[in-house]
Amino acid sequence: MPCKFGLSHKLTPVVWRVAALEHFAKDAVCVVVAFVGALGKDVMLLERFDRVNRGDAIYRRAMVSALTMFGLDELMAEHASYEELAEIIRLRFKNPATSLRELFCRLVLNILVGNNDDHARNHAAFWDGQQLDLTPAFDICPQPRSGQQASQAMLIRGRDRSSQLQLCVLAANQFLIGAAEARKIIQSQVDIIKREWDPVCNEAGLSDIDRRFFWGRQFLNDFAFLGMPTSA
Repeated sequence: MPCKFGLSHKLTPVVWRVAALEHFAKDAVCVVVAFVGALGKDVMLLERFDRVNRGDAIYRRAMVSALTMFGLDELMAEHASYEELAEIIRLRFKNPATSLRELFCRLVLNILVGNNDDHARNHAAFWDGQQLDLTPAFDICPQPRSGQQASQAMLIRGRDRSSQLQLCVLAANQFLIGAAEARKIIQSQVDIIKREWDPVCNEAGLSDIDRRFFWGRQFLNDFAFLGMPTSA
């Protein structure tokens, strides 16, 4: 079982990966994580979803990254887009409607928790020889942020990758989601983050100073809400 150790010099400790996944992704994103403390460090344990235990042996599940699905190399990764991934899902995935909604929820969550490391290698799918199926979400980590303006690693709509929820609403039709439903999904995730903020901070052992530092920067940054109804 792979594990990640928190480092004292890192601005975002490992526990925030777990916080973003376990608490803020409730009922919205499929994830696989566990959190423990060991030797005074935060340790995240990852259950490998590309391995299957069949009693007598452990087998590896075939999977491909979105970068591979796009047919891009690392030098061309900046051209990867959520719209194109949505098109691939519509054409080549099992249960495309479910996968499209899941991908849209992950995009929204990435913006709300300040994860702009959502590049094409951080999206993947299982391959069964005929069709693709989204893997659980992974490597969701709020990134250090000093100001408001930010952009996602993958394009969201056209050539725009701005970390803004209104852009998600405008692109929602590519995910077979109406604008009203898109806003409902966004509001639901915002409500979850607000409700779970104190429990998450308590679990992480964050001081009041650290809480104020993260809130409104990585989490629910005002820039994300520009152009959105005030209810969010």
